[in-house]
Amino acid sequence: MMKYIAKEGYFSIGLVVFLILFFWILNSFSFVLFFILLILLFIFRNPNRILICHDKKAVLSPIDGKIIQIENTFRKDFGECIEVSIINSFCNAGSFYTPFEMNIDEIKYRYGLFLDKKCQNLNFLKEKISINAITNSSKIFLEIYAGNLGRKLKLDHISNNLKVGDRLGFLINGKIKLILPKNVRMQVGLGDEIKSGSLLGYLI
Repeated sequence: MMKYIAKEGYFSIGLVVFLILFFWILNSFSFVLFFILLILLFIFRNPNRILICHDKKAVLSPIDGKIIQIENTFRKDFGECIEVSIINSFCNAGSFYTPFEMNIDEIKYRYGLFLDKKCQNLNFLKEKISINAITNSSKIFLEIYAGNLGRKLKLDHISNNLKVGDRLGFLINGKIKLILPKNVRMQVGLGDEIKSGSLLGYLI
């Protein structure tokens, strides 16, 4: 059963199960607690996704969600690039993964507020993790933003060299932004609903 539940939910689910059994022993089954348990099982579900791609230039979706941004832009620390933003909600599975093989240069944590994922103009206030990495000789960034239902952002214990599909962490709701080289060939469009491991595009 545990492999179908994200480890981030073990404590909350275990606590609710304990309370249900405690009240049941007292001959008072709690339907409220049972309903909360069902909600937690839904939020922390961990569907079995096989993120395997034999094309090393493919860019896969790191998480379930909806594409809300595909934009050509310029960043001082990157140059000309394409930003792709994916939002997920508690209705989506929250585990997120590496979208390609990458060697991590730097990971930065910024503590901040847990705001609605749609507040694009307040990104600078949100709790965020930035991952700077190299893939196929190209520099790429991943930015993970917490949503209003989130808790403290943290990553799994990861190495500097990651394979495609390695688990990075969990979001109850939030946003992941990929900053990619300007010559990436996108295979998706704005508003597309995607699953983790689905194809976003190709690095050229």
